[in-house]
Amino acid sequence: MANSQPIIRLSGVSKSFGQTEVLREVDLEITAGHTTVIIGPSGCGKSVLLKHMVGLLQPDAGDVFFRQRKISGLSERRMVPFRRRMGFLFQGGALFDSMTVEENIRFPLREHSFGTDSMQKQRCREVLAMVGLDGLQERFPAGLSGGQKKRVALARAIALHPQVIFYDEPTTGLDPIRADLINELILRLQKMLNNTAVVVTHDMASARKVGNRILMLHEGKFIIDTTPDGLDRVSNEVVSSFIAGRAGPEELAELANHRITPLPKGETHS
Repeated sequence: MANSQPIIRLSGVSKSFGQTEVLREVDLEITAGHTTVIIGPSGCGKSVLLKHMVGLLQPDAGDVFFRQRKISGLSERRMVPFRRRMGFLFQGGALFDSMTVEENIRFPLREHSFGTDSMQKQRCREVLAMVGLDGLQERFPAGLSGGQKKRVALARAIALHPQVIFYDEPTTGLDPIRADLINELILRLQKMLNNTAVVVTHDMASARKVGNRILMLHEGKFIIDTTPDGLDRVSNEVVSSFIAGRAGPEELAELANHRITPLPKGETHS
């Protein structure tokens, strides 16, 4: 049946930057209508993996498929119809500072020739209402809080009615209350829009709250594939340490190898 097919599939995807191997023959199937969360420490390759799914990076080996169509290796022009079905919330929001909130949200609508001017304004109102910010259309990003910037960026990400929304560290830089608000929005939008979400994060509270499925990336490979409840039954020490926020033997050994040389008496660091 068509509905049993994954909406996104990665087959044997590998990626290196210079001598650093980031992804090693990664296989992954993203189920439509669910929220898949990919966890792991900073620098483990989560964002690199996400960018392969949207065609912002090309694999050194392996293939990426969107609804059974191979998209890895496509030109920017041929990626356009696929990108229209994807929304991307960048880690920093990536709003245009010189544009108002409305202009930021209407940017992808204009790029993809979405309706008339009045239709674009109406869509802007709709998506801002979804994230609780209707009325801020004339504000510039400099006049927004960190949480508001994330919500405006999220409104822009859903403006084109995407089938899949990609979230790159959606709660980074936010206090616990604002972070939980973003989590609630992810859940609300999934229910309202009935779309698919892929979230990369190192925020375990967020991962547990929004995910139907949680995978952990470590040294270029997935080492767990479970549910939020299943996390507490994982016996892998690397996973357990990450979930608990506890430094493992490797990190502690690295710290121990760096000796601290005391300053001569009377001197201070500048």
